[in-house]
Amino acid sequence: MDFDDTDGKAVFTAYVQREAEEGYVLHVEHLAAPLRVAGTLLRLSPVPHVDRDAADFRRITAARAAAAKAEAELAAAVSAARTNGDSWEAIGTALGTSARTAQERFGQTT
Repeated sequence: MDFDDTDGKAVFTAYVQREAEEGYVLHVEHLAAPLRVAGTLLRLSPVPHVDRDAADFRRITAARAAAAKAEAELAAAVSAARTNGDSWEAIGTALGTSARTAQERFGQTT
């Protein structure tokens, strides 16, 4: 699971894996800054263990975050185009859709 800051940027990725004899292991990867856990003893492995399922999970969450950012950028671009006087016809053409579909999708955000 990715843990994001208030700007939507991933601070670190964490996942829990069950070990046969040791219980559970918390994996923390991609730390953007030092991590402090108050009142808890953590043993972080110097070499992260990445299994196939965890890698796929991280890929999915990264793609979801990228899609959300791209959608926000698209909405901002359409809003700017409308503010600058572009028609729904021009915006629809840029989106590869009709003016009506573009306006239905983005009309409330402008």
